[in-house]
Amino acid sequence: MELTLVSLVPPGPVPGPADDGRLLRLLWGAARPEERLEHISVRSGPHGVDLGLFTVATPATTAAETALAICRRALAPPSPFHGWHLATGSTGLARPGATTTTTTTTT
Repeated sequence: MELTLVSLVPPGPVPGPADDGRLLRLLWGAARPEERLEHISVRSGPHGVDLGLFTVATPATTAAETALAICRRALAPPSPFHGWHLATGSTGLARPGATTTTTTTTT
């Protein structure tokens, strides 16, 4: 199982914390069984949402590719989070200051 950290940012100023429960339900709903999503952690902050997605890599895709695909589907219309986007920074995945890694953990 591998952890991929991703930051999501809203299209404009955040009026308050994101609805973490709703976002979790959207992410689980966007995941396909063959993507082997194991766990999601969510942390809302003043600039958006930081996610940790635990997936199992397959011969066809890496864990990071799978996590990003799930996030993109969850943000697609008619999602209530439509307009939110994957943050970009020096790593290409997280907003500046966030730590973006893919690590392998054993279970």
